Amino acid sequence: MAQGPGADKISLVHLDLKGAPPKLVYYEQLFPLLKQWGAGGLLVEYEDMFPYWGELEILQAKNMYRQEEIRQIVTLAKQNDLIVTPLVPTFGHLEFLLKHEKFRHLREVPKYPMSLCPLNPDSLIIVGQMIDQVLSLHPESNWFHIGGDEVFHIGCCEQCKAFNADDKQDKELYLYFTGQVLKLMKEKYPDKTCIMWDDMLRNRSLHQLKASGIGDLVEPMVWQYSQQLELPEDIWCRYSQVFPSVWIATAYKGATGPAQQATNIAYHIENHKAWVSVASQVATLFKNFRGYALTGWQRYDHYAGLCELLPQAIPSLALNLHILRQGAFTFELYDAVSKQLGFTEPVTLNPFGLFEPIQCQFPGSEIYKGIIILLRLTAEYDMIINSDRVKSWMSEYHVKYNVCNPVHVEHILKPAKKLQKDFEEYKKYMQLALANVYYSDTVEEWVCDHILSKLGRLNELIHTAERMLVIENEAQMNGVLAGGSGAMDLDRSVVEGETDDGNST
Repeated sequence: MAQGPGADKISLVHLDLKGAPPKLVYYEQLFPLLKQWGAGGLLVEYEDMFPYWGELEILQAKNMYRQEEIRQIVTLAKQNDLIVTPLVPTFGHLEFLLKHEKFRHLREVPKYPMSLCPLNPDSLIIVGQMIDQVLSLHPESNWFHIGGDEVFHIGCCEQCKAFNADDKQDKELYLYFTGQVLKLMKEKYPDKTCIMWDDMLRNRSLHQLKASGIGDLVEPMVWQYSQQLELPEDIWCRYSQVFPSVWIATAYKGATGPAQQATNIAYHIENHKAWVSVASQVATLFKNFRGYALTGWQRYDHYAGLCELLPQAIPSLALNLHILRQGAFTFELYDAVSKQLGFTEPVTLNPFGLFEPIQCQFPGSEIYKGIIILLRLTAEYDMIINSDRVKSWMSEYHVKYNVCNPVHVEHILKPAKKLQKDFEEYKKYMQLALANVYYSDTVEEWVCDHILSKLGRLNELIHTAERMLVIENEAQMNGVLAGGSGAMDLDRSVVEGETDDGNST
């Protein structure tokens, strides 16, 4: 089998645990497969799933992992030859910290909880405490990821504005604070190598990057999740003159929209193919091309809803790990991985429009099947709710005045009732499938967002249609035409300013 440019490098699988951690039993099933597929480690983003203590205890989510569970995850990874690299955001994406009143004073913008103020003396102290606690449960980790991406609010508070306006300052706020974090790491943990997302570095000049002194303190992880990579033309030239080592970050899920539920495997294959091509051209510019991190975002930020659950993205993860090893996507690879996952036919690379039952068998495959069912049910739901019949014969006006043509309302009611029943059955299926992987909090959230919300609208539609038909039927039995032109006349009279007794107002 051919080998890709990163075949002998590390492939880290990103586990985004924000607010929805899998049960440990799922890791017991998954980790051996990750090893088999060529993964060399995990990039674990705990966020509020970490059991912070002391002053930081408030950061814990109710369903966080206990300390003993963290140790079990680390041990299980080690048993499967997977290194564990913890990720702690240290600048942006700190909603889970800054949402609390206790740490509100650290915000760069008082209204927004995303980024901390780099000049607040407490910022570095709190970040240091978070790092200390996480590393205390990961003593054998050689790498540590400090985050650093998407710092949207910087230089906004009065203190930071003054810093930027000081002509005597040969410093830039982002690089200044990031440098402080990295120096802290170097002093306290000289045996750890730091990694950071690169997006906030991309538009810095070569002079700025060199002057910051971070080149010997961190390894940038260059991320881009699109099918066609869009990066500054000189990025590799600049980075290679500053950083001896570099990483690349791809995406196997979670990159096509914050509300997306099904992974478009074809999209992510193109992303990995693009990165394999780039890696073959730029790897030799650096002393060390470390390898890849395959990211799999579960929420776009702390407050966002869940997107693309991990189990339904396993086919994408498996295929893309193989692509990084082989250096290409071939039919032989496609067929072999599909068979490994128990598919009777090669896995569909674009699931949208795939409404037929799927046969497959891998950890969490019941959730994968359930998401395919959701695509079908959602398509049927949209066809009913957004249909011309509903818009034309059950508009707000029709409902208000019971303007009812039974033949059309009955045509709405029949498929709506069938879909209501299908969603009720689907709810039972998904509650069981999700409970095999996730804790009750996650099950409740997902079911609420993707089943109960639609059931609620369907129930409302059905109740309204049935009420309209009852009123229409009673009117016909009494020899009165319900709704119709009478309702139209009533509305017209109100508009023209008549009272109930017919007199003008």
